[in-house]
Amino acid sequence: MKLATLPAADTAPAAFPPVTASAAGSPQSSVPVPDGPDDEAQKRAIANAVWTDLLWLMPTGRTVTVTVRDGRVAVELGPPGPMPEAPAH
Repeated sequence: MKLATLPAADTAPAAFPPVTASAAGSPQSSVPVPDGPDDEAQKRAIANAVWTDLLWLMPTGRTVTVTVRDGRVAVELGPPGPMPEAPAH
């Protein structure tokens, strides 16, 4: 497992295929707010930013977990899948 910590960046919403994202609070508020229409819009904007700007960086066949808390970004890479078998010649 590899862990990297990077500074957070602002993102802008865009229209792309559905992607599921979850968020826990925001740096501006320490009080959790229940999911509502604004939360859904924010989740969508974050998911779209990941789709457009980060997805190409993700290794295929591995789980990538990105956690953002208090302006810090942590990235974890899941274990690699089994190596593909090379065809016998």
